[in-house]
Amino acid sequence: MEKQRSKKMKKISDDLITCRANPVQIPFDLIPEILKGLPVKTLARFLSLSKEYTSIIRNRDFMKSYLIKSSTRPQSLIFTIAGNGKHCFFSLLDQGESTSSSVPTYLMNCQDLFRTVAPSVHGLICHGPPSKLIVSNPSTRRSKILPKIDTQSVSIYHHIGYDPIDGDYKVLCMIKGMHVKWGRYLAQELRVLTLRKRTSWMVIEDFPPHCLCYEDTPDLCINGVLYYVAMLDTAANHAVMSFDVRSEKFHLIKGGPDHDFRPKLTRYEGKPTLLFPGIADCRIHLWVLVDAAKHEWSKMSYDVLSTLVHSPYFHHYLFCTNDAGEIVLAPDYVRSKTFEVLFYHPKKKTMRSVVIQGIRELMVPRWDKDRYLRIISVFSGQVDNLMFL
Repeated sequence: MEKQRSKKMKKISDDLITCRANPVQIPFDLIPEILKGLPVKTLARFLSLSKEYTSIIRNRDFMKSYLIKSSTRPQSLIFTIAGNGKHCFFSLLDQGESTSSSVPTYLMNCQDLFRTVAPSVHGLICHGPPSKLIVSNPSTRRSKILPKIDTQSVSIYHHIGYDPIDGDYKVLCMIKGMHVKWGRYLAQELRVLTLRKRTSWMVIEDFPPHCLCYEDTPDLCINGVLYYVAMLDTAANHAVMSFDVRSEKFHLIKGGPDHDFRPKLTRYEGKPTLLFPGIADCRIHLWVLVDAAKHEWSKMSYDVLSTLVHSPYFHHYLFCTNDAGEIVLAPDYVRSKTFEVLFYHPKKKTMRSVVIQGIRELMVPRWDKDRYLRIISVFSGQVDNLMFL
């Protein structure tokens, strides 16, 4: 299916190029609609064809509409795999039950993820240490180094969010300090940078006292709101903090699980969801945020982990959910040339497996042959993005 689509897109792009050389002209108002259906790699070629194509492709409204259309297509899983002190990003197009094996696509690598994991937010990834924080676009293979944060603290955590109204990306940085009374490391300062303006970091004056709960707990951006799991000043319990990317306002969401856990913040049926395993009952628990303003959650539990205890999938862990509503489980390490990713559908109560091939072969030219390669994260929602950083 994907090969057929690629051939079709190539024919369309070739026809557009041919039409430029021939007297037959395509109506100008139809060209943007045609271009929206082409992959980023092809559009990058069009930038060198004419000023007309360049003005269309680099137009903010076109880039925004291209991203919207790209988000309606089947979205890829993005894997972050670590080995020998480096991290590599791969994408895997999940074609559902018709796929039993797949070879991922290499996207890029980075020296250091530093403290926070790096999810893809509408096609962009933010990664790196405070001294060299980078935003990368795997679709265009381009990156942009952000302005250095002027601070002596090394405890800095970053998140990237997207405002679908203005089409702006913003990077939120949390600088941690010690709270004198409670002795907890809370956010001493929060700064935000609008990627399009590329100016300086702006200090956010008003925010609830909190800190990032776990360094390896991912954040999530849905409909212009950034979510991450936080620890509060007043209690050791966890809560979810939301940050409106457009207004730059924070909102604390209470009422979630009240026990210690390391959740995966993911999207289930379009809503923010805390995904975590039950240690005592071997069940998968999903806490779905129904109404943030009312702090209303819906809890679901599924008995599936117990079936994996005495199986070859014992070392598979929860990572995320995909667009089909399936829970994605993957091993903690890549121990051989192939490994399996499991997809559990809680409503259908079905489990399918996809064999992933070629990770080691793709990584060998970049790294030494580590005995094991660690899977840091798996996220759904990787889409094509036209932003040329």
